[in-house]
Amino acid sequence: RSLPAGEPRARPAGPSSGREGGRRKRTTFNKAQLELLVRAFEKEPYPGIALREQLSGLTDIPESRIQ
Repeated sequence: RSLPAGEPRARPAGPSSGREGGRRKRTTFNKAQLELLVRAFEKEPYPGIALREQLSGLTDIPESRIQ
């Protein structure tokens, strides 16, 4: 069955649904944050949650953005 011409179609729920504008804004780092993160990731390329939380506290960057 097709919809009448004036009725909008429902959009499937995707990763961008619920956020205005689609994508999350790009995270920017200042020089001190970048140096700290580079040193940390050189020592531990796959940091666990404890290290990510510690880095979050030191850099004021949300833990979810420290990957």
